[in-house]
Amino acid sequence: MERIAICMSNYNMPERADAMADAIEKYVHWPHDLFMCYNASDIMPPARSTTVWLEHNLQTTGGLYAALAQADNAEMVGKFKYLAYAFTCTSAEYVGTDDIIMPMALFLLHNDNAVGVHPSLIRDSTTSWKQLIDHETGGPREVSFIDSVFGMYRADWFNSIGRYDPELTYCHGTDLETCYIARKQGRSLWVLDSIHVKKISDIGYVMGRMGMTAEQRRINARAEMNRVLKPRYGPGYWDDLQHHYWDHRKDTLYAKSGKSI
Repeated sequence: MERIAICMSNYNMPERADAMADAIEKYVHWPHDLFMCYNASDIMPPARSTTVWLEHNLQTTGGLYAALAQADNAEMVGKFKYLAYAFTCTSAEYVGTDDIIMPMALFLLHNDNAVGVHPSLIRDSTTSWKQLIDHETGGPREVSFIDSVFGMYRADWFNSIGRYDPELTYCHGTDLETCYIARKQGRSLWVLDSIHVKKISDIGYVMGRMGMTAEQRRINARAEMNRVLKPRYGPGYWDDLQHHYWDHRKDTLYAKSGKSI
């Protein structure tokens, strides 16, 4: 079985980082390596599951790149290639006792056109991306884009497009652009309603751990996206990255099962 690299960046949230790491090690049986970046937390100690330390806070994307660099090194030393990279965050919670990596890895192995896959979010999750909420189909749903709550991308494809844009340091817009590229290439992205995680948006801000308010981060992230993405895709980039190269009828396919969100 081909290995999966699980990458996570932790800034001042060691208990949630360790809770995710503990659940992964307990319930994930598919071959994997967890790369946990300590992103120079200033008020909390490192998570005990930390594998890579940064001296300065490089924001979310920088932390994920540090984890990816360690994954690259593991490949070089072990003389193998990862099947996929899974990205998760401290807003995410592992739900239940199922191995959530195995169904995603098998889906990528059995569906050559698929480049991204994501567990569905349980219904009391907080998210703006309603396509990620469990539609209770019990199976896969094709979607226009996925997120890094626990998103998995095929490694050779993700590397071929240059990974996330490192200039989007707050990791806002990274998945939108990545999934836009996938759709433009005619590749597919999926949510699996058979497996689940939970997301609690802005939990680090509520806990006073982020050194700024959630709204200030959003302001900073929007300014960053305008600087990076607007020249590349035009002033309507936010809607275009979500919807171009996408058949909107697919958004309602789940309705055939009689379910609604």
